[in-house]
Amino acid sequence: MVTLKDVAEKCGVSVSTVSRAMNGVELINADRAEEIRAAAREMGYAPNAVARTLKTKRSMTLGILYETRFDHPYFSLLFEAVRSGAEKRGYDLLLLSRIRKNGRLDYSETALSRQMDGVIIVYADPGAYGLHRLLTGNIPVISVDRCDRECRSVSSDYRQGTRTQVGAAVAKGHRRIAFLHGQMGYATHERLLGFHEALAENGLEAKREYLRPVRFNDARLCAEETLKLLALPEPPTCILMPDDFSALNALQILREQNISAPRDFSCMGYDGIDWAQRLSPRLTTYRQNIAAISDAVLDAVTADPGGADIRQAAETFVTGEFIPGETLADA
Repeated sequence: MVTLKDVAEKCGVSVSTVSRAMNGVELINADRAEEIRAAAREMGYAPNAVARTLKTKRSMTLGILYETRFDHPYFSLLFEAVRSGAEKRGYDLLLLSRIRKNGRLDYSETALSRQMDGVIIVYADPGAYGLHRLLTGNIPVISVDRCDRECRSVSSDYRQGTRTQVGAAVAKGHRRIAFLHGQMGYATHERLLGFHEALAENGLEAKREYLRPVRFNDARLCAEETLKLLALPEPPTCILMPDDFSALNALQILREQNISAPRDFSCMGYDGIDWAQRLSPRLTTYRQNIAAISDAVLDAVTADPGGADIRQAAETFVTGEFIPGETLADA
């Protein structure tokens, strides 16, 4: 195993100089530091994580809690953004599994046993054993979308995003606007608030039959509910879908029945997945700013580790961007 001493002898410097170069301490020339790091890489030197933790009191490891499948395009992109951002900051990112304790699985025990510097909650069952202990413990925790009042969070501004969508529909002359929303949770709750607020501001009625629960990432159910909406005596002229994936694939299902957008109805997705903009018809949607969300999450979870304010329930909202497309036409 290559040691700091081996690298020091090859470079003709002291062990302490190699240590400073490897840790990015700005006490030596930057070019010389990079030469030392290059030599260390060539020799196959790897820092001792245990020793580093003992010395710095930081493991440079973050946990990510994600209790659902990785097949949703938005969450896949968010996960990759967080992974890449953590790597650039010098952190390892580990999926947070649950260690069995007293017959139960405990997230808190896992984070403590791995000496994690912080935990990012992307999706978690609020009733998961050990989650409350994790939220109230000494490890910094931040959630993507609010999961608990004791936890800091970074959220897309879902309320403003949906208000923007409704405003765009109204500007096109739509007065009968429906909303196929996903499962109830923080994001759906905020989007419903924005939907009702925007309708009220424009003097429009929120008809009960225009609000229908579906599931995220479920195109077939979205297509079925769209058909039900279009069969109403007074059908909506514009439908907000729960996400881009559901919207695009529902449109494909509906085309098989000779129903298309925007010929028969206008619609909008949500998330702003890039590949959705390369299909026809190009989807009108609202893009969540994944890069800004990821940066805000990592900035928060790595700031002042062990500080007194790690449990402060502060919320950060990230604004997205309305993406015009071909599925929203004049009413």
